[in-house]
Amino acid sequence: METVKSFSEFLDEMVGRYGSRLAMQYRPRYRTLRWSYQELGARVQHLSSLLAEGGVGTGDRVFLFAENSPHWVAAFFAVAARGAVVVPLNPKSPPEQLDRLVQSAEPRLVLASPRCRWEAFPLPVIDIERPGAAKSDRPGDPAAPSRLAEIIYTSGTTGDPKGVMLTHANLLSDLDAVSRAVPLEPDDHVVSLVPLFHVYGQMTSLFCPLSAGCSVSYLAAPTTRSVLEALAFTPATHLVAVPEVLKTMMDRLEARIGRIPGFLRPLLRGRIRARISSSLRTIVCGGAPLDPVVEEKWWALGFEVLQGYGLTETSPVIAANTPKDHRIGSVGKPLAGVELRIAPDGEILVKGPMVMAGYFRDPKRTEAAFIDGWLKTDDAGHLDADGFLYVSGRKRYMILGPGGENVFPEDLEAVLNRIPGVADSAVVGLETGGRTLIHAVLLCEATRTADIVAEANRHLAPHQRIMSWSVWPEPDFPRSVTRKVKKDEVLRRLRREPAAAAVSPGRTTPLRQLLAHVVGPEAGPLSAETRLVSDLGLDSLLRIELVARIEEDLGVCLDETDIGPLTTVADLENLLVRRQGRLPRLAAYPRWSLSSWASKLRPLAQKIFLQWWITPFCRLQVHGQEHLAALEGPVIFMANHRSYLDSAIASFALPHRFRYRLAIAAATGVLYTRYRWAVPIGELSLNAFPLPSGPDENIRPGLELIGRLLDDGWNVLIFPEGQMNRGGLGIQPLRRGAGTIAVDMGVPVVPMVIEGTEKVMPPDRIVPRAVATVSVRFGAPLRAGVTETHGQMLSRIEAALGSLLKNPAL
Repeated sequence: METVKSFSEFLDEMVGRYGSRLAMQYRPRYRTLRWSYQELGARVQHLSSLLAEGGVGTGDRVFLFAENSPHWVAAFFAVAARGAVVVPLNPKSPPEQLDRLVQSAEPRLVLASPRCRWEAFPLPVIDIERPGAAKSDRPGDPAAPSRLAEIIYTSGTTGDPKGVMLTHANLLSDLDAVSRAVPLEPDDHVVSLVPLFHVYGQMTSLFCPLSAGCSVSYLAAPTTRSVLEALAFTPATHLVAVPEVLKTMMDRLEARIGRIPGFLRPLLRGRIRARISSSLRTIVCGGAPLDPVVEEKWWALGFEVLQGYGLTETSPVIAANTPKDHRIGSVGKPLAGVELRIAPDGEILVKGPMVMAGYFRDPKRTEAAFIDGWLKTDDAGHLDADGFLYVSGRKRYMILGPGGENVFPEDLEAVLNRIPGVADSAVVGLETGGRTLIHAVLLCEATRTADIVAEANRHLAPHQRIMSWSVWPEPDFPRSVTRKVKKDEVLRRLRREPAAAAVSPGRTTPLRQLLAHVVGPEAGPLSAETRLVSDLGLDSLLRIELVARIEEDLGVCLDETDIGPLTTVADLENLLVRRQGRLPRLAAYPRWSLSSWASKLRPLAQKIFLQWWITPFCRLQVHGQEHLAALEGPVIFMANHRSYLDSAIASFALPHRFRYRLAIAAATGVLYTRYRWAVPIGELSLNAFPLPSGPDENIRPGLELIGRLLDDGWNVLIFPEGQMNRGGLGIQPLRRGAGTIAVDMGVPVVPMVIEGTEKVMPPDRIVPRAVATVSVRFGAPLRAGVTETHGQMLSRIEAALGSLLKNPAL
């Protein structure tokens, strides 16, 4: 990296060096988005041209408001290509914080994800996922090393913003040092669980992997299920996480291992490790102290755990354990180029090329952060005789959430203290049950605490929301001579007297907050007796969303089938308590039918099991094949359903390029239950796979499998009516999941109508009864619009199928 002077040059060099190699992938819902280095470079060039058209020039600030994804990466480098300054924001930031940051940073425009709240910005916004066409390619304006690369706000949610200014030289010098300490190889694959709006996430999950030519997987939401899926479906060699995620994963793993007799555990270590990942070698951890006991447990399973230390102000890493030189409980040795010393009072002081340029437009804070040219870390620590650094106290009271977000107590206290009736407050991170709770200690009337906390949470971002609270039993907090609350003493009191930290029994629970968010205002007031299905109208798709949010926000893994017609709010809350700590079970589907040998046998199997005994009864007519001429796979075919012959007839009607790369969804209640004996034939000859379609079945695994089939280039046939039309006329109402599939899978949907099969093989019959003409008609491909909803797409599919029935010429 010594010859690279800016991130614009950095990307150009990486694109030229690694070209068509996979750079990054991302699975926002059911499909996986994969970009090569060349594709990343092209995206950056396109966005950079749009920024130029928007008037962005050297030194301008540009907000980057999005969740982790390849689109985030392209946006970052596009800003760098213009010589402008990235201001990355937490995608969960509330409007109040955004207002303050707009006033502080004065950005030129915003690069945002469509899932973020754009309306909060009184500025031009470019959708980084669908940016629109550029009028022309504009050459970039690479920045000098001393120019700012980004400003990262480490506070300012509710108080004065504090923006850390990092130059290209700061970040590139740290990249060089980290890459030397923890080298990566081009064949490595990094799974990232840390946010890119933090410089820790950028360094470990973006700059370092790209500099080595390896690939990265970003997770839309780092839940236990999504982490296990990423480790199962990618050749992961490195996992980047924060300590709480590692502790949670270990707790859940131990809950399962606990059922294995102790004398067998060492013998099963390999199988336990394979349960996590057979390819994973290294776990990189930072952002907060990792419990040495947890670290030892990961090492005992055969994983290399490398803990590091740093600050946003140091770009960020200044010390790290390395594969060749590590010590449990330590954060490693100072990196090359870092000067580190311990002050007489134990504070860690730092110098080096990675130390920030200062705080944005805040010379007083900048001056206060240094002493004689050394950056004050506000952390206590010591160096052992071998030069390993041990940190005894992190940034004094910052709380690190499970998603890696920094929570600054002063921001929450500012909100609480503005509420009438609150004399003062102290927010601390309270460890309980293996989790760190955001706990508020209040000076107020005990009867009002629940209302006060609910009011505060309405003004806080999701990751900041107060989880538990208590009332201080004395008239005032213990204070220093400067009247600051002595939080160490408050914490000691809470730990010594657990009852003092009790949560009001009348609180609004996190589950009820999630329910209100998923269902919307129409949910009304929720009680313990509220039934989720009948009272709140939670259909299968809303259950998928609720289960995903429960896993993401509460860390508990459920299936949609856990929520039945009679399930109440109280039932679900009790279930969350019982399921706490369990690892999710990933859906297991047969993969043999996707193998190369099965694909080679499929044409012969179709002749033996299907064509030789079906075609004598069917005079097949195919219409509308012109609609398929220009199509390239993968494609989803959606057909009506009148007979068990439909799957075979649909396959016969398709051109070979689609037929032998086709997977057909089969209802779990029919082929996989009623005719289980025929499953091997169906999977070999038609590449059938199970798709749950019943109202009480868990449909998410089926949707995920469809996404993975499409990712691998398979075309998919589904019957969106969800069941056979025994009446034989018209189209039955389509299942809502068809709209979800059509929109979220992102591929063309071809409507097709099959008629006459019910005459050859009537409904629920498995033997042909008569000879008849069977027709298959293909309609024009449908593509979901940029803003089209699931319901709107469902209506279009239903209309297209109906038109094909009424107007055979279409």
